[in-house]
Amino acid sequence: MPVTSSARLTLARIRIGEVGIGVRIEAVLQALPLPETFSRLPLRTHALLGMVEHDGMAVPVVDLARWLDVGTAPAGAVPQLLLLRDGDRTVGLRVDALEELVEVEAAALQRLHHGDDPDDVFHSAAPSGNGVLLSLLEATRLADLAQCWSTAPTAATADAPAESAAPPMADTLQRTCYALLDTGHGLIGVPPASLAEVLSLPPLTHIGSSAWCRWHDSQLALIASTALFQAPGVDTRVAAAPLLAVLQQADLALGVPVQAVLRLEEFGPGVPSTDGVGENVIDASGATVLLVDVTRLLARHPEAALARGDSVTSIASTSVGAGTINAEAYVVFDAAGLQAMPLAAIEQIVPLDVPLGATMAWHGAAIPLIDLRGEAPGADGADGTVLVAQGAHGLAGHIVRRVHSLIPAGAGRMFNMGANGTEFITTDDGGQEATYRIATLSALQATN
Repeated sequence: MPVTSSARLTLARIRIGEVGIGVRIEAVLQALPLPETFSRLPLRTHALLGMVEHDGMAVPVVDLARWLDVGTAPAGAVPQLLLLRDGDRTVGLRVDALEELVEVEAAALQRLHHGDDPDDVFHSAAPSGNGVLLSLLEATRLADLAQCWSTAPTAATADAPAESAAPPMADTLQRTCYALLDTGHGLIGVPPASLAEVLSLPPLTHIGSSAWCRWHDSQLALIASTALFQAPGVDTRVAAAPLLAVLQQADLALGVPVQAVLRLEEFGPGVPSTDGVGENVIDASGATVLLVDVTRLLARHPEAALARGDSVTSIASTSVGAGTINAEAYVVFDAAGLQAMPLAAIEQIVPLDVPLGATMAWHGAAIPLIDLRGEAPGADGADGTVLVAQGAHGLAGHIVRRVHSLIPAGAGRMFNMGANGTEFITTDDGGQEATYRIATLSALQATN
């Protein structure tokens, strides 16, 4: 069937050495970090780099630099492993960069090499814009030339034919509807069923690079939209935005600050992101969109359990060595020393921006203001943070020197030490193990 001028192909643009290469998106199974070591399959002369295990299956990995003169990779290149599929065959390809997705007119593909050498890898090229040409790599040809591939056990045959079925064309692939959101750093797509709410960004509480806010009757942890794209050197602290998108499945939820909600759009399969959090596709306007796998995203962030609200305290603790996993989140703060207390006990954390006095205004009423900083504060007394929470005398503002960190549920271990059963939590703090005493505001008031 002849290709019409309106047909378009989506290519994953990759780089091997100095060579720009295009691979049809239908042939891309997954992009992974390149392993430091490979299992060896000794061959006399071959471009086989080795083998890796993927989903319980051994997959051969080809390095084209062993076959062809591809030049030197750009400085700072981070090699990756691209898994390609050809029908029921899977083969790995070492690449120096997975750059982006590009759309090209199918009619623009040109066969440039017309020789009949069966060992040549490339024969066609495609323009990708700005005068850049991509050599077209067909997964079928790569597997045939390498004579190495793997098949799923249920699909394996004694002698798989070299001319296995070509991958389906893009317009026959299953398409799924996504809600498109503009994060200000890139476009993301979220399944509508996982987009619980989009609301104006509420007041945030920041601890280091982390942030959270009140959401209905629970706390909601936020992640920076920049963290979704995993770009090197990008600031992953949560920044202000007009809107907050709440991604939720069951009782887990995370908030992502966004600039705008754009539209609903359907997409077919894309190129898997290197960190496995989703797939990259191209929308109707030609922009790249990250389709977020919400299940994987929530699983990566233990703080998503903050959305469980009060029910988080009922999670069964799991034994770990001499302690138990913390079933709820804890805030670490400095009040004459570093202490920790459950996040659920704190209504809000605000900066100390009022003159030191006996009370502070809170939602139209005056509540007691209690200084827990121990030794005398500075000359103006204004260097501190206020934890608004229930204490010995009801709701009050408790002044601490600073809030140090947030320990998400499941990220620490609980211990009872000493004759009086004093409770502690131990966690990793910047690569070093740190232990904090669990405090109550009532007990801290009694010692000040």
